[in-house]
Amino acid sequence: MIYLWIVLFILLLIVLWLTSLFGLPGNWMMIGAAAIWTWLVGESFAEIGWISILLVIVLAALGELLEFGASVLGTRHVGGGRRAATLSVIGSIVGGIVGIFVGLPIPIVGWIIGSLIFACVGALIGAIIGEKWQGSNFNTSLKVGGAAFAGRFVGTVSKIVIGAVILVIVVLNLFF
Repeated sequence: MIYLWIVLFILLLIVLWLTSLFGLPGNWMMIGAAAIWTWLVGESFAEIGWISILLVIVLAALGELLEFGASVLGTRHVGGGRRAATLSVIGSIVGGIVGIFVGLPIPIVGWIIGSLIFACVGALIGAIIGEKWQGSNFNTSLKVGGAAFAGRFVGTVSKIVIGAVILVIVVLNLFF
């Protein structure tokens, strides 16, 4: 019976990881599920362990920093101001939410692609608005916006990769 629970738990972890593609906190939900599993299972052979839980918490925090920090760093790297960096983060959050609704006609794939693309476009638009607000010309604003777009894309992909690492760590801890 425990093997059935393990398989169901692994399937749950995979689904939770996939929610990161929608801009949801999938990494944190996997950690929550792993903590609940560890608490319920206790010292049995399928225990994850609290040290492993702490390790994946650190990884999830790193993923969050990369996701939002990459957009900010990209913006600042090309000379963008604080407003551009701040509005790139706000724009990416709003864009990610809008992207889910734009992708609604195509279930799952549309939501993922819509969320990712619109989050990046939101970062671009937010950075452009922030730079224009500070008085920069359009070419400079567009350059800063492009860096915010690229940064957000790299940050999101990094967070998803870190989520895959978290998934592997938790699953391996079930068996070793």
